[in-house]
Amino acid sequence: MSYSKNDLRGVLALLVGGALLVPSALAQEAEPSTDEPISVAAQNEESPQVLDRVVTTGTRIKGLAEDGAVQAFSIDRGDIVETGAGSLIEVLKDLPVTGGGRGTFSTSTAGALSGDTPPGAASVSLRGLGASSTLTLINGRRASITAFAQGQENFIDVNAIPLAAIERVDVLPNGASAIYGADAVAGVVNYILRDDFNGFEVQGSYGNSTAETDEGKLNLNAVWGRSDDRQSILLVADYYKRNALFDRDRDFTANSVRPSQQGFFPSFNDLFLMFNDQTEEPQDGGCAADDFFDDGAFGDFCQVNTNAFVATDDELESIGIMGAYKLRVTDDLTWFNDLLWSTNESNGTSSPANFSRAPVNPENPFFPQSLIDDIVEEANIDNPGTIYDDFFGFPIFAWGKIPEPRAVTVESETLRLTSGLTYEADNGWTYEAALVYGQNESTQRGLSGLYRTAEFEDALLGNLCSDGSRVDALAGDRCEDTGLVTLWYNPFGGQTQQDQAVLDAIVTQAERNGESSLLQFDVSASGDVFMFNGRQVKGAFGAEVRREELTDTPSGDAVATTDNPDPIVGFSSTSADADRTQWAAFGELYIPLSDNFDIQLAGRFDDDSDFGSDFNPKIAFRYAPADQLVLRGNWSTSFRAPSLAQTGAGVRLTSFRVDCEITPEACDGDSTADGESLLSEEIGNPDLKAEEAESWSLGFVFEPSRNFNLSVDYWNIRHEDLVGIDEDDFIRRALAGEFTVIDIADGTLETGTPGLEVDRGFVTDAHIPLTNLGFQETSGLDVSATQYFDLGTRGELAILADAAYLFEFERQASADAEIIDEAGEFTYPELTASARLRWTTGPWRASLRGRYVSSYKDDPSPRVLAAAITNGLVSAGYEDVDDWLTFDASVSYDYGENSFIQLSIDNLFDEDPPLALGTGANVDHFNHSSLGRFITLRVGHAF
Repeated sequence: MSYSKNDLRGVLALLVGGALLVPSALAQEAEPSTDEPISVAAQNEESPQVLDRVVTTGTRIKGLAEDGAVQAFSIDRGDIVETGAGSLIEVLKDLPVTGGGRGTFSTSTAGALSGDTPPGAASVSLRGLGASSTLTLINGRRASITAFAQGQENFIDVNAIPLAAIERVDVLPNGASAIYGADAVAGVVNYILRDDFNGFEVQGSYGNSTAETDEGKLNLNAVWGRSDDRQSILLVADYYKRNALFDRDRDFTANSVRPSQQGFFPSFNDLFLMFNDQTEEPQDGGCAADDFFDDGAFGDFCQVNTNAFVATDDELESIGIMGAYKLRVTDDLTWFNDLLWSTNESNGTSSPANFSRAPVNPENPFFPQSLIDDIVEEANIDNPGTIYDDFFGFPIFAWGKIPEPRAVTVESETLRLTSGLTYEADNGWTYEAALVYGQNESTQRGLSGLYRTAEFEDALLGNLCSDGSRVDALAGDRCEDTGLVTLWYNPFGGQTQQDQAVLDAIVTQAERNGESSLLQFDVSASGDVFMFNGRQVKGAFGAEVRREELTDTPSGDAVATTDNPDPIVGFSSTSADADRTQWAAFGELYIPLSDNFDIQLAGRFDDDSDFGSDFNPKIAFRYAPADQLVLRGNWSTSFRAPSLAQTGAGVRLTSFRVDCEITPEACDGDSTADGESLLSEEIGNPDLKAEEAESWSLGFVFEPSRNFNLSVDYWNIRHEDLVGIDEDDFIRRALAGEFTVIDIADGTLETGTPGLEVDRGFVTDAHIPLTNLGFQETSGLDVSATQYFDLGTRGELAILADAAYLFEFERQASADAEIIDEAGEFTYPELTASARLRWTTGPWRASLRGRYVSSYKDDPSPRVLAAAITNGLVSAGYEDVDDWLTFDASVSYDYGENSFIQLSIDNLFDEDPPLALGTGANVDHFNHSSLGRFITLRVGHAF
């Protein structure tokens, strides 16, 4: 292992200047909240003299030591409030264990296309392994998945959980399949809801960036509760609204490094008489002179800066409600209930869609004379004597762009109900049973930029009549021959002048509807099992059964067919229909073999109705050779059935750009070329197998005093038979003969058939089946340290630091593919770290936090890199995205017994994110943020 100078600089800066977001790697499941409203300062009080002794997260057995056999930590309400965050994902996405890769996502990766994050949604992934490999729980029980998947990966939407309803978040960044569920490959994130509250509390916050644009965020919430010895009731209401941030709002994202060469003023070529493309020139009413080029690879083009349209974080509005009720029926029996309901509405705005080789009738009445003259002149170069009439009866093809961004709005409503009983027996055993129901309903509607392909092309050709009927205008038929009017689309003049009847015929909202549901019943028991060698063996046992269903139904306008494989211009669709019944039984034993050595044994048997059954064991140990030192380790296996969106997948339209450097054979052998941007198909596969994983970790906790602790943990996860898509590997295998390859001169590939279409040596379309890929293996080191200082009359000081170092992230797409190590490659920084300096005295509380992301390799296409060098953005030899160090500050004051005011500043020094040429936005939104300095004022009062 080696560290660069930038890595060391970042770590030193963090350890000196800040402290950790999470309290400590030792912080685990906390005691119930107090029954009185408390101020923020009191709620956040950190003192080595008042640390709670807690129940270990990562086990179902109560009463074990907090420095247990598994690594776990918590983020409590005080930590959440201190960040100034208005939503959960704003807190969780910056944790070192959730960084790296493309696993954890927020709305900054959302968009209108199926390959984008669903608008308004967010999810947490541990170790960069993906949201479906991280088990998400609410109060220790499963939640319903979102109706709309991320690609074809189901997830739990963090934005559906109201921030004000959260008491704390427990994170177990290790395999936990034997305890919580066979699919807990990377670990568990458990959201614990508030409980046992007395009084009425209101909080409000408003924040905005210090830029000239308006990215305002408003959060209002109220909590009311009453409790006595017999019963308790709690109600929480939360409102959150955020304005949009667009790429154009920041200098470093405002301009595409290499603007699109397909413009609102299309390029035209008949591909027969003409050699070079022609477009409307600036002097003839065409695009601006700065956007016009006559030296492109295919002739004239008018470029478009697509970053002028794309949203970085689109607008979002959400309302959340939580209710909890407990009744002590008898001294031993308690009835508990909780309800979560949320609704949110958000937009997703992507770049305008390209259209390629769209046929235009040369007799289109809008054809400008100047362009006609240019077309004839170009044709005469190789075909002397050509006149414009020679083009009649044949299409002239257009390469251009729809003149508005592709934008959708998504409305999502989530409901969760839990009701159960807890029985505390006289012998010390605790029994629990509960019923959980959850559902999510989502609707997506188009806002702009969605054109039906067939109608669009018919309107370009003059085939579309006013009553919706069609003729063959190239053959000489006219709508006017039957008393109708031809609906001509005008592709000239920037496409800004269109008859409303034409737009009514070609524009669609492409409404998409989805619904998911979960019904689960579980029972469990824990307590003392037997004595062994004079020591008490504890155990926990249980069983659960659940039913999950998912439907994702696209608009009929968006369903691909062989005759119309791309039904909406440049727009993706997705579909799924699946259900599953699963039952499981589990057991866990805590066995103290000596006063300072104990082991935990766990096992879980899962049976899926569609993927069979599997048993997953786990063994963990805790050894304390001295009072100040604990050694720990664990080993476990996992079994993850493909998600419902994968097992029930239909034909999903998506897009990607061929990487000629990786697959030059897809680019006529030219590794320096720009590959085609494909609107491709992803196809379901009934022969999918389940994924399997094995994980282990070793570490220690060193606590020489109550004022200092240090934890270090090494972890390793090997994940096999991954379900997914690897475009490069598929293209390589298809061209090697494993799948059908068709030259478009000989026909087209039927929808739903795996294979490729090729045009003049370039892959132009791909139909890729979901498959079980090879393996991925990742390992790393987590380090966490906490130091407390008693300053006497000057208060208390805490320094808390946390870092995660990625040793390897090896992938092999198939048995014949090359093994690639992603560690340090694009979006996979080797080091992420966070540190916090926290000072408390009387009613005052202040903190300074630093966050660091190490550098990693960039991944631009050759032409993007060449453009960046030409424009002076980078110098020759450029390879790496720079490291990034930012600081956040917070100060709060209790101006009354139950009132506080807090000022939080994210990105205190307004540090720009590093340039990342591998993204169209010039910024890696998975690891960095383009928001800039953001100031939030929060006030609260408890009655």
